[in-house]
Amino acid sequence: MPGTATLRLDFGSHDSQDNDKRLEDFKKARGVQFVLAFSGGADDGSPMVTSMLEGIREQCLATTTPSEFDALVKRFKKKYIADIVRDVLGPLRGYKIAILTGGTSWGVPAVAAEVAKEFGFPTIGVFPLIATTKTSNMLPEGMLDLSICVHPTVGESMWGDEGVVYTKLLSAVIIIGGRAGTMVEVTHLLKQNENKRFAMKPIIPITGTGGTADMLAYFPGNQNVMAKSLPRHIITDGKGAFAHLIDQGIITDDLFD
Repeated sequence: MPGTATLRLDFGSHDSQDNDKRLEDFKKARGVQFVLAFSGGADDGSPMVTSMLEGIREQCLATTTPSEFDALVKRFKKKYIADIVRDVLGPLRGYKIAILTGGTSWGVPAVAAEVAKEFGFPTIGVFPLIATTKTSNMLPEGMLDLSICVHPTVGESMWGDEGVVYTKLLSAVIIIGGRAGTMVEVTHLLKQNENKRFAMKPIIPITGTGGTADMLAYFPGNQNVMAKSLPRHIITDGKGAFAHLIDQGIITDDLFD
């Protein structure tokens, strides 16, 4: 398998029967033994943050246009997410890890893929067939080493179809904000973690990023499973997430190349 080629898998299509083997071949060729996922959204919908931004916008409109202000906010949101991801991935350089995202060109998936590439990690993107209808939905060529398109099993393609495949591929996930799509993934993971035949998949929310990350403590799941799946203490940044991965033995030294 060429080191720089993008491998495309189609799950749910007529030619997807050999995908398990092709996926294992990819991981073997890249030396991947652990898949760390990042999930979430760039907009936490916090009323406090929204109110603050509206107030700041009014003050700034004297010197900037609305589009310039929105671009500035977008830039700082991206930097905030990137700092979290860098604090996790920076100390893990050299580990036999691939980074899994949603493969789309915005929010957490885009930022996590960019930082992963910056640090030399193999990247995997999982997305529904509907995402391919517009090129603007997808990360640019070369950002993903493994591109997985999930076809619908019933009816038309919809956002969220990719959730089952996404959660089966990952070894652990870090949640930054996120709304319905992220909550769907968390629900799949908690259900999978009820099955004692398979390894527990840790779910690490970054508290304070809003959305799903802040609501997990109130999720009506199996309490025993949630206690094993989620950290016992609040994690508010990437450094805390990295420490949790190491201290809890989720990522171990034998993954270091």
